[in-house]
Amino acid sequence: MAFLDNSGDILLDAVLTDTGRFRMARGDFKITKFALGDDEIDYSLFNRSHPSGSAYYDLEVLKTPILEAFTNNTSAMKSKLMTITRTNALHLPVLKIHNGGYRKENVGTSGQTTAAGANEQGGGYYIVTVDPNTEDVQKSLINANVRSKGILLGAQAQGPTTNSIMIESGLDTTQISPAINLPIDLQENQFIVEMDDRLGHLLDPAGSQVPVSFIDDDQIASYYLSANAANNGLIGDPFDGIRGTGTDTSGAHTRHRMRGPRGKMLNFKIQPSTNLQTSTYLFEKLGSSKTTTGATSVEDTSGACPGFRGSKTYLYIDTYIRITAATTGASIDVPIRYLKKSGTS
Repeated sequence: MAFLDNSGDILLDAVLTDTGRFRMARGDFKITKFALGDDEIDYSLFNRSHPSGSAYYDLEVLKTPILEAFTNNTSAMKSKLMTITRTNALHLPVLKIHNGGYRKENVGTSGQTTAAGANEQGGGYYIVTVDPNTEDVQKSLINANVRSKGILLGAQAQGPTTNSIMIESGLDTTQISPAINLPIDLQENQFIVEMDDRLGHLLDPAGSQVPVSFIDDDQIASYYLSANAANNGLIGDPFDGIRGTGTDTSGAHTRHRMRGPRGKMLNFKIQPSTNLQTSTYLFEKLGSSKTTTGATSVEDTSGACPGFRGSKTYLYIDTYIRITAATTGASIDVPIRYLKKSGTS
């Protein structure tokens, strides 16, 4: 992969994916849809103070080098462009992790958010334990404090009481009250979840497996979810329209992290693949290992999670799940660590 020199000329660099080449060879290749993205663009280069006038404001933006075309769809166009017909939209919708993740402060147990700033600290990823042997050493921590919310019991994922991942949609701004309804053209009713099918599968909050919509040549599974379908709790409405946080004195506290008008929420679980549950093959091929002590745990040297310490060896695979709002184009990557304890002690 390399950058292409974009000195202002119109540049087109295209390649076919494996599926495209297959259809080309079969004789039925036809472009029916396309998407545009701006991942390489640094909009801070737009210079309203350029001495040569307005015609040069965007010169540096137009000259930004762009990436060569590549066929890995999991890396291409994280930031897809969207079209909004009206021109007075001051804020665009985003996706945001609602329940923090491991080593990141969670929503308070009484429905309040944590102190200002605290909910943005830490790593914010999720640990997925893959078998009962891994879960047994730290099961007492589950639901014991806010950090444990980022630990997903993969071997028990089909149970209705285990933790899940919740994603909020809406306008993350303090300039518009969350009590105001989100404009209809910025509302999201469909989500696309992409994850490595070799490692895990998507479950709804009740623990039922969600049907896969498509698996590509890189073994990336895509799940197309709609709020209009019977989704068993996968997509739901926001909790409230309150702005207050746990530090407010008003007595009214929100359960949300989205600071402005809120849209639909996505709620799901992850079930580790049979391969991860029953063998170490993919851990040895794609992952790494770490031996913990009384002072170090699986994520850092702070030892913040005692359940993952104490002279044990863990195998792990770091990956992510990409969630895209199908209508608005907002997206978020959720870091995931599949964890397997080596041995039975």
